[in-house]
Amino acid sequence: MSKGSRIAIGIVALVCAIGFFMTALDPSGLPAGSNVFYGMTALCIVVAIACFFPKSHPITLRMIGATIFFFYAYYVIDSFHTQNLVRAIAGFFVWGLPSGYLAITGKYPSWGTVEEVFNAEQNNKQK
Repeated sequence: MSKGSRIAIGIVALVCAIGFFMTALDPSGLPAGSNVFYGMTALCIVVAIACFFPKSHPITLRMIGATIFFFYAYYVIDSFHTQNLVRAIAGFFVWGLPSGYLAITGKYPSWGTVEEVFNAEQNNKQK
């Protein structure tokens, strides 16, 4: 991924983190309470750190991958006996499993749907 793309994504992640944090400060009317918004704040901060500090990738990419994997696994479990089960399983196979691989290995799998974006630097070094 290019440096400009990483910077743009990092800035958006920081703006989202601020928005989630500000929303969590006044939890009245939030159906899930403020803890979900604090969690989203933390995730956005981890994404921003991964974008601005590429040397943090061994840790931050694993954190992002584990988060996506566990949320998709929870979505599948929560979708049993609902109409969303097929959609949840499809999402788990498309995003959850590659994210689990990312959490374990620290790099996006070559069989993932967007491998050329996430492993662009690694692919260029191999050529």
